[in-house]
Amino acid sequence: MSEVLRAHASRPPEARAARITPEGLDALAWHHHRTGADRPCPAWTTKAADPAWQETALQPHEMLLLRRYTHLLPSLAAAPAAAGTLWEALIEAHYDTVTNRWRLQLDDTGLAGLAHAVHLEALAGQVTARNRLHRAYGLTHPHPTLDASLVEAATVDAVALE
Repeated sequence: MSEVLRAHASRPPEARAARITPEGLDALAWHHHRTGADRPCPAWTTKAADPAWQETALQPHEMLLLRRYTHLLPSLAAAPAAAGTLWEALIEAHYDTVTNRWRLQLDDTGLAGLAHAVHLEALAGQVTARNRLHRAYGLTHPHPTLDASLVEAATVDAVALE
């Protein structure tokens, strides 16, 4: 039982009549996709229930930093995280448009990798991400213990220079 809405007829204030063109429908679909938050994948939801995984919300520039770090992992000598752990987190991450954050699930290995990434960024002169993640999650970079062979080689080189 649907009522026909006619021009100049009295109608309840919640009733509206509109004819949307195909271009208008496309614009609405575009707007919804652009502003709608991505739904987490099932693996992300499963990890959210596991206490071994911690949800981490990264700003877009911090997400780019973590992606750059993950690409460089094979060539980094002191990297604490395995590339697979971080790739998995990046693939399962979803973007929350309301908070403008990428949401990831990271375990201790992934958090160590993130800490190392922001530490390297801080060494390059950009401390914003390191400071924010330290405030938000208590994330600090543990200074790695150097391999004994590396310490010995550095000592030999220093003695040779003197």
